[in-house]
Amino acid sequence: MSINIKDKKILEQLDLDSKISTSRLAKNVRLSQQVVDYRIKKLIENGIIRQFGTIFNLSKIGFEQYRVLFELSSVGEKEKNEIINYLKNHNKVYWAAIVGGKWDLFVVLFIKNYEEFDDFLDELFKKFPNMIKDYEALYVLYHELYQHKYLHKDKNNLRSIKLNLANPGEIIKLDKTDLIILDQIKNNCRLSSLEISKKANISYKTVQNRIKNLEEKGLIQGYRLFSKGEKYDYNAYLLLISFSSYGREAEKRILSYSKSNESITQAFRVFGRWSLLLHIRTKNNSELQNLIIDLKNKYPIIGNYEIIPIFSDISIDNFPMSTELLTNL
Repeated sequence: MSINIKDKKILEQLDLDSKISTSRLAKNVRLSQQVVDYRIKKLIENGIIRQFGTIFNLSKIGFEQYRVLFELSSVGEKEKNEIINYLKNHNKVYWAAIVGGKWDLFVVLFIKNYEEFDDFLDELFKKFPNMIKDYEALYVLYHELYQHKYLHKDKNNLRSIKLNLANPGEIIKLDKTDLIILDQIKNNCRLSSLEISKKANISYKTVQNRIKNLEEKGLIQGYRLFSKGEKYDYNAYLLLISFSSYGREAEKRILSYSKSNESITQAFRVFGRWSLLLHIRTKNNSELQNLIIDLKNKYPIIGNYEIIPIFSDISIDNFPMSTELLTNL
C-alpha cells in the first residue's frame, strides 16, 4: 500500500512527537484539524499506525526482558493458532510475532527473574507437548529505539530512547493510582489527562502529576509511534550478530552506526550466543544485502550473523502485567 504525501507528513510529525496536539500537528502540515483527525483515523483503520505507545523501562519496577525464538514441530494450523492465542493473552508477553527462516515465533517477555522465565517455559512445554522443537533465549542488557528515519526528509537531530536494563538503579514502587493511569496510556499515549481522568475517575491534576513523576523517576522513558512498515512496502527483519572475539568496543561502534543508519529501527545488547540484535526495515532484498555487506566491511570482528524475516505481529502490549499488578494490590 502506498501512502500519499499528506499522510507521510502526518506520520513524520507523529514520529517526532507522538503526543503532539492535533491543532499543532495540523499547523505543521498545513491542513485543517478535521482533515488531520480523519487521516489519522484512516491510518489506524488501514493498519499503517499500529499504536501510539508509551515506552517503559520496566527494570525500574523489577522486571527483566527476554527475547525468545521458537521453532515449532510440524504442526497444523489449528495447533499453531492455539499457541498463538495462548501467547496473545499471556500477561508476561510484551510482543509476539510470526517469523521465518529456521524459526516460527518470536516472543518478548517481561519476567521478574530467571526462575520465573524457567516457569514460563515449563508451562509452555507442558501445555503444548511435542509442539516446540527448539528455542533460543536472549537476555536483554540494553535497548535503544530510534525514530523511523525513513519517514523523515531531515534526518538530523532525530532522537532515540535508551533503556539501560542491566542497571536500573533504585526500584520504584507503584500504587493503585499509578497502575490505573499507566494501564490507560500504555498503548495510547495520545490520551489527554482529561480523558484519562474521566475513564479512571481520578482528578485531572493527579493524572498530570503522576505521569510527570514517573517520567522523572525513569519508568516512563518516552513515547513512540508504532507503525506497520509492511503496509507501505517495507519488510521487517531481525538481525542477530556475534563476534569472532570479545567485542565490547565493536558493540559500541555498531550501536553508533545503528543510530544513523536509515534501515535500523531498534538495537539491543543481549547476553547469550549472540551479542547484538538489530531490528531492520528495508524496501527490498538489495537494501538488506547492502546493509549486511556494509556492516561486515566496516566491522570485520563480526563472526556470525542470522537474518530472520518478520512476517506479522501477533500482539503488542507495552505494559502486559498491569492488570495482574492491579489485581494483586
